[in-house]
Amino acid sequence: MTGEEVARLVREEIGQDWSHANPHAVDLRRCLVAPRKVRLFVDMDTGRQVEHWLVLEETPGGGYQIVFDEDSGQFGLATFDVGTRRDYFPGLYGNFLETLDAM
Repeated sequence: MTGEEVARLVREEIGQDWSHANPHAVDLRRCLVAPRKVRLFVDMDTGRQVEHWLVLEETPGGGYQIVFDEDSGQFGLATFDVGTRRDYFPGLYGNFLETLDAM
């Protein structure tokens, strides 16, 4: 899968709903990023990581992120852990808008 294919999935799901609101007041036009692969920690104790496509950043360098797992076809949340200074991946939520709403 390519970054453009991932971006197309996100755009198709958003459709005409670019003003979709969530509890964090994320502006989709401002927060979507060109998809790129990132490594995220799943378990801080063991150092286990996963690789997913980053598609949205709540704020650059902090806050929540939305990532896409191409193996399952699902989106999930990630967040920057201030204590460890690492990006942490708690899990998958479903489609893009469901994940945005779970933020």
